[in-house]
Amino acid sequence: MYDVMGIGEVLIDFSVVSSAGVPQMFGSAGGAPANVLAAVAKLGGRCRMVSAVGADAFGDFLRDALSTLGIEVDSVISVEARTTLAFVHIAGDGERSFSFERNPGADTRLRPEDLSPAWFADAKVVHVGSLALSHEPARSAVHRALELAGDHGRVVTFDMNYRPALWSRPVEAVGQAFDVIARAHVVKSSEEELLLLTGNRQPDEALLQLAKAFPGTRFLGTLGRDGSLVAIDGLCHHVPSIPVEAVDTTAAGDAFFGALLYQLTRDADLPDVKHRLDDSLFWRSALRFANIAGAIAATRRGAIDSLPSLSDILEHMPA
Repeated sequence: MYDVMGIGEVLIDFSVVSSAGVPQMFGSAGGAPANVLAAVAKLGGRCRMVSAVGADAFGDFLRDALSTLGIEVDSVISVEARTTLAFVHIAGDGERSFSFERNPGADTRLRPEDLSPAWFADAKVVHVGSLALSHEPARSAVHRALELAGDHGRVVTFDMNYRPALWSRPVEAVGQAFDVIARAHVVKSSEEELLLLTGNRQPDEALLQLAKAFPGTRFLGTLGRDGSLVAIDGLCHHVPSIPVEAVDTTAAGDAFFGALLYQLTRDADLPDVKHRLDDSLFWRSALRFANIAGAIAATRRGAIDSLPSLSDILEHMPA
């Protein structure tokens, strides 16, 4: 059985940086759901990717990159559209902004009928990214995936991962996100995304606000260098991170979520995974592990290339 099956975009990340005043660009495999699966796989988990790429050299590259990590790619289909490209502009402090070549973009071409029910019978966790919600038919494919996950009793996780360039209006992104959150077991949002979802500038209050509105969902908040939050039983718990010198935060959130899903699924059958969702001790330990993974990724350039190994993380875990 696969630990995590991811549904959403796999694309080429072109990072734009400046060295000695000269702009430089380098490309790598990326896309938030693919990065999350890569993080799980690098730590030892088994993963399947469900996505669409172009029948082009970039699509072949992406399949090879995921397959090299041990991720199952027979569910990555080829379509008559160009493989989606993302351009990541890295600032001096490691923070980034995004633009996309996605018109329409192969990742948006995934259709509900492309999904095999057998894939959902063979995965503990179904992980969904928000970029697939921005365009049809991928949006309908996500909702079909949620139906199939529910039919098979699988755990659903969701990454808000808001990218303004891909939405005509923020309110549209929020509405689509809430449709998925209503069917998810675990949801991760950044500080900015918590503000978008709730209008509340206090991350802890925003997290509790969401937890009250969706009592069946576990909400996580990422705070960058300040660690992360989890809402449990009406309380918001803060778990600190480790200090690092960030050079590129592109995959930090994906490293965090992938490490968390590795902890959620490792050495566990489906009932054990569901039990861990309500275990406060599990969450505090898992978030400490995930925070370290995100921090390490921020010290390296690129997306999948930046993700840490298990030994990398354990080196920084407290005794």
